[in-house]
Amino acid sequence: MNNRELLQAQLNAFYKTALAEARPLFDEGQLARLSAPLLVSISDAYLDSPVRIMFVGKETNGWWGKLRTYYATEDAADKLLACYRRQMAGQRWSGRFFQMVGRTARELAGAQVPAIAWTNLMRTDLEQGKGFSRNSKAFSEALTQVSRKMLRYEFDLLKPDVVIFACGPGYDSEIKAVFGDRTESEAIVPRALWHFKVGHTLCFRAQHPQAIHRKGSALKPVGFYYAEIFARVKASFPHVYEKAGETGA
Repeated sequence: MNNRELLQAQLNAFYKTALAEARPLFDEGQLARLSAPLLVSISDAYLDSPVRIMFVGKETNGWWGKLRTYYATEDAADKLLACYRRQMAGQRWSGRFFQMVGRTARELAGAQVPAIAWTNLMRTDLEQGKGFSRNSKAFSEALTQVSRKMLRYEFDLLKPDVVIFACGPGYDSEIKAVFGDRTESEAIVPRALWHFKVGHTLCFRAQHPQAIHRKGSALKPVGFYYAEIFARVKASFPHVYEKAGETGA
């Protein structure tokens, strides 16, 4: 096995154990409403990137099936990892969230979307009817705990240099629960942009890319704060981004 295969095997084993342990904590109604989990497929492009970027946010919108289908399907993890790879290989993405992932790739990852590790704070989304948010925050203690465990394990295993939480201030409590070891916390713009570090990793919590401010709000358009993140990341890794600018990469 090469390094990517070894890391993926380690990640898959963790997913299998964590989700198996959580299974008895979900009742049949919950299994029918929750989606199958988001599982990360590690790319060589991510591992080879001089600055590893993790982008956190966005439910899968039921892209494969329900959580009960995951538990009932022998090769469910393989199918979900394949869904992930197809999503990250997409040339044209709809929706502001994935458009921002694409912009992040152009700014920080040599325009290679697969070089970014996309994951989410909440591991599944919630079926609530057409036109309703699929946000599963606070749905159940079991989901909250397995989601926290999975995100922290991904962070520790993949060792990103930069994490962008594209989720808005409503998720700050979840971020704080997962990353209790954060340091150098700074509210750059209250509610709009928060910076902290976990070890040597630079972390930024911005608003969701599709957030719309109320008329008269003092906040700037959402894209302004992502531009600020990109500028700060580039300033933190000048040996990477100044060289890229010189070569036109």
